[in-house]
Amino acid sequence: MVIEGPELEEHVSQQLVCPISHRIMDMPVVSPSGHTYDRASILAWLERRAVDPLSSAPLRAASLYPNRALQEELLEQLQRLADCDDPPGLAAAARAKLEAVLSAQRERGPQQVGAGEEIARLDVLIGRLASLSTWLGMLAWEQFLVFLTSFGTVFCLSLDTLETIRSRSGGKEARPPLLASFLRIAVWPGLEPQRNWPSFGARLTVATLRCALLLPVGSMALVFTLGGLLSFARFASRCLEVRPFEIERMVRHNGFTTTLQVFSSIVGLSSFGLFVRLYWDRRPGGSQSLLRLS
Repeated sequence: MVIEGPELEEHVSQQLVCPISHRIMDMPVVSPSGHTYDRASILAWLERRAVDPLSSAPLRAASLYPNRALQEELLEQLQRLADCDDPPGLAAAARAKLEAVLSAQRERGPQQVGAGEEIARLDVLIGRLASLSTWLGMLAWEQFLVFLTSFGTVFCLSLDTLETIRSRSGGKEARPPLLASFLRIAVWPGLEPQRNWPSFGARLTVATLRCALLLPVGSMALVFTLGGLLSFARFASRCLEVRPFEIERMVRHNGFTTTLQVFSSIVGLSSFGLFVRLYWDRRPGGSQSLLRLS
């Protein structure tokens, strides 16, 4: 009596059983999420839904690459079972499965497998860069919104509005807009603060604000450059694919939430500190500094 496939699965390691088909794998392949599936099963799955079955991350066939360590383990265990006569029929079932595995590997061929691995590694790297760019882009966007709605920006806009109203009603010349100087100092790295500003006060505030605003943007630009150099079209496509999934991960990721809160606090406090410094210079006798900034 020959043992049927489902019974053969009970005599091998569970890591050799495909989580999709629940049968022993013929050609183990790894997804970018680190999960291993039988190649035929995962390809059939991807025709219905282009996500990793276990992680729900976006997945394409080109991202799969052979799990060589598991392939060797699979051959070793099947060969051991093929040499075993207890229980009856186990050896025949193992030999039949072993032949199917070897046939699948021969059909793929070493050159085809090698080329597939190179393409898969490239796709995995592009996928990771696309995920990282999504996280950095969200961080940069959130800091931009925090900065635009911070007390420093609102107070500058309010004072400029009052100054405009007073100048028109009193016939006096309006002083340089505070908001324009505020924005230039906050986001333009090449613009030096006034020399009369204390190094460990206003200058440190400006440096901290610039880092909180420009660090995510600079990091995202670097990631975009690397992804574009590898393959611009593939990188852009992966960015569109992974964005919904990565946004869901961000919401549930405590580390990212904490980082977002820290950056937002830095932007809010630093922008208010910069406003205080500019407002202090705006007093009588300090307007010349604002004129130079403008």
